[in-house]
Amino acid sequence: MTVLGEVAARARAAARDADAATRRLAGRQVVDVLGCVASGATHPLARTWLPLVPTDASGIAVPGVPGTYRLDDAVEVAATLAHLDELDPLHGPAALAAGAVVVPTAVALGIDRDAGGELLARAVVAGHEAGIEASLRGGGPDLYARGLWPTAVFGPLAAAATAAVLLGLDDEATTAALALASTGLGGFLSADVLGHGHYLLAGTAARAGLRAALSARAGLTVSTTLLDGPLAALLGHAPHPASPAGAPHLAAVATKTWPCARPLQAALAALAGVEVRDGDAVTVALPAAAGHFVVDDPAPADQIGTAASAVVAARGHAAGRAADPGWYRDVATGRVTAPAVAVRVGSAADLDAAFPARWGAHVTVERDGRTVATASCLAPEPLDDDALLARAGRHLAGWSALDDVASVRDLTAAGSPLPTALSS
Repeated sequence: MTVLGEVAARARAAARDADAATRRLAGRQVVDVLGCVASGATHPLARTWLPLVPTDASGIAVPGVPGTYRLDDAVEVAATLAHLDELDPLHGPAALAAGAVVVPTAVALGIDRDAGGELLARAVVAGHEAGIEASLRGGGPDLYARGLWPTAVFGPLAAAATAAVLLGLDDEATTAALALASTGLGGFLSADVLGHGHYLLAGTAARAGLRAALSARAGLTVSTTLLDGPLAALLGHAPHPASPAGAPHLAAVATKTWPCARPLQAALAALAGVEVRDGDAVTVALPAAAGHFVVDDPAPADQIGTAASAVVAARGHAAGRAADPGWYRDVATGRVTAPAVAVRVGSAADLDAAFPARWGAHVTVERDGRTVATASCLAPEPLDDDALLARAGRHLAGWSALDDVASVRDLTAAGSPLPTALSS
């Protein structure tokens, strides 16, 4: 069997066998990512880019965005917005932000097809399984060194597997959907600044995956050896062995607490409870490979740059606003005077050894020339249900489309449990 065939079979099995606990995890992903979409709708880039996407009066709503869109446009818009604030969840070992492409595809197609909550949950499980497994077999974080963003490379497969479940595709058609999604793999990672182009790639990936699944349903065919041959030639190595059987990959997806680059999550978790004052100096050690998404620029040109800046994150901690998306936007526009905290970014051998299973960080705080605090975090704690619902609810309140799909009803009620359709 080809790698694509194995990935498709694995995704279908994960969806079929998803128990109540796994479907509940899928519900968390829906809540988390929809909240990220609604937050992203207020991002400065959204104001520039959204007018370029045509609306459709009879289309599908996207959280936080006025108007409605055609199915494929709704998927692209929501997936793009999901990643803008860097709050979307990530599978660390695969370096894949699967939720940003899977959830928008599942929700928009679910609304379009009037899908029930359980089917939607199984589609979310399948999408994560396919995208994460494909990334692990392709090298995951190793792609950074080759100038590629794993989410752009393997996100289309995640979206295609999600759509395949909702469209009721069989084994053969699902494999074809993943193969069609593989034909346009790409997504260069900038060697200097991320820029706006990077943040459009999640939407491009989701749209491509949806279109691949629809094309497979229509009978389009393609080689299913694309990950065995062409991708292996591009990467310079054969696909890695299949992951061991066990818990679905969704179980290892981590939520983010702070709206900034994934490597900085551990640094901010390490700083929790540590006082940082104006005039302090903070040293942040990260895995060397994680440095592709981190800069030490104290005054980035825009909010995209601030989300990647260790200086902005540390100063946000000192100001008590590191978890506020508005902090990064205010710094970018010069609306705030940040505490004068000096930050140096380095690496550490023990963090390199634990990466990518753990995206850890060590921090040291110096004041008046002496060390006043040291702390480490190897794996930030995920948000609990109440915190996740509260954060998403602040952004999703009033989104009328919550009534259109069973799996996301009543998610904004303070303290409400995850929806019955996804937790039982």
